Amino acid sequence: MPKKRLLTLTVLGLLVIPTVTLAAGFSTLTPFTGTSSGTLIGAITNIVNALLTLAAVVAAVFVIIGGVRYITAQGDEDAVAAAKNTVIYAVIGVIVIALSAVIINFIITAIP
Repeated sequence: MPKKRLLTLTVLGLLVIPTVTLAAGFSTLTPFTGTSSGTLIGAITNIVNALLTLAAVVAAVFVIIGGVRYITAQGDEDAVAAAKNTVIYAVIGVIVIALSAVIINFIITAIP
C-alpha cells in the first residue's frame, strides 16, 4: 500500500475518532463538582474510562489497518507477516485494555 494512501486512511480515521467518542458518551464528562458522586474519585473514574475507550478505538483502528494490509499484501510473505503481526498486537492491546478497565473500575469502586 502506498504511503500516501496509508497516511490518508490514518488521517481520516483520526477525524472520525471524535465522532465515535462523542457517540460513546464523552459529552457527559463534567468538572469535578458536577460529577455524579461530586468527588475527585468520580472525576478520575470518568477520565480513566474515557481514556480506556479512546485506547480501544485506536486498537480497533489498528485491527482494521492490519486487515487492509493483509488484503493488499498480494502474496508477499513479508507484507503478510507484518499485517498478521499488526492484527495480533492490536488484539493483544484490546485484551490488555479490557483487563485494565476491569481492574481499574474494580479498584475505584472498592475505595470508600
